[in-house]
Amino acid sequence: MIFEPLVIKMTLMKMIPVIHSSFPRIGERPEEQKLRRSYAGLEEGKISQAEFESVQNQVVDDILDIQEKAGIEVATDGLIRRYDPASHLARNFKGFEINGLLRFFDTNFYYRQPVARESITESDGILSDEIRYAVKKSKKPVKGIILGPLSLASMSLNKTSRKYDDFCLSLGELLGKAAAKMTAAGAGVIQVEEPWLVRNPEHFDLFMKAFGNLIREKGKAKILLTFYFGDTGRIIERLNEIPADMIGIDFTYSPGLVQKISSEGFSGNMAFGILDGRNTKMESASEVSKTLERMMKKTSGSEYHVTTSCGLEFLPKTYAIKKLELTSQVAALVNG
Repeated sequence: MIFEPLVIKMTLMKMIPVIHSSFPRIGERPEEQKLRRSYAGLEEGKISQAEFESVQNQVVDDILDIQEKAGIEVATDGLIRRYDPASHLARNFKGFEINGLLRFFDTNFYYRQPVARESITESDGILSDEIRYAVKKSKKPVKGIILGPLSLASMSLNKTSRKYDDFCLSLGELLGKAAAKMTAAGAGVIQVEEPWLVRNPEHFDLFMKAFGNLIREKGKAKILLTFYFGDTGRIIERLNEIPADMIGIDFTYSPGLVQKISSEGFSGNMAFGILDGRNTKMESASEVSKTLERMMKKTSGSEYHVTTSCGLEFLPKTYAIKKLELTSQVAALVNG
């Protein structure tokens, strides 16, 4: 049974409510704008880097408290220290530079494109330091978040002498080592995100090789492989080939996938991203729980998570909190 520390604490639970990944950095009230003001102060030279990091820590503390009050059982730091998923991860390695802005898939958010100009080498511990702080402050198990090798390679500009495939495979090894270090820092599970794959399923074989490199280097890390912003139904027949401890699916992009799993089943542990993380509309907890129960009857996993389809940074803070509370309500109904 995977995620043993969680299972030991909740042996009677079948469904665990978790946060997907990110959480809004700012809120609607003036006191919830402190991170934005501090960033402006840092840019203008009015506060020091240490003072800015102190504000970041305060926001992480607040987000961890919000998750606990909402009933979330696996937490993150809200990824509030990350400008975006790609450039922050690239800064964790030596050999990347950061370029201009590109649109983050079909959202209104942007990421700074990593540029690989030389050999990419070992991590310098940024991710591990963030995990270590969150673990110290959280009363719940903490999840680490990284992009997968296919997504990071595809979102980066490769200026090395390596071809795309080799570049992707090398990133798999480095990300596996980063996952091992994050686990050593206290992360209970590492969520590896591969949004690029479900939009480009023709790269599945390359993904499998790169992900295999990650698995070989991950050490004791438990890996939750997550897909979002694309139709996972396009690769559903091959999911059981993937050597992950759990698979996470964004059901909002996968029409017909609920019916397919309800009728044909799924072998393995699953994180059900069934609540829309980009829509302020609140789903019916009763209806969602019934949908989950139908799918669970046809799956053979030992553990299930319920979460949103993607991170919550796309929502206003008040609605992000409501989505977390709804996540816990759905889990309670399923378990009840």
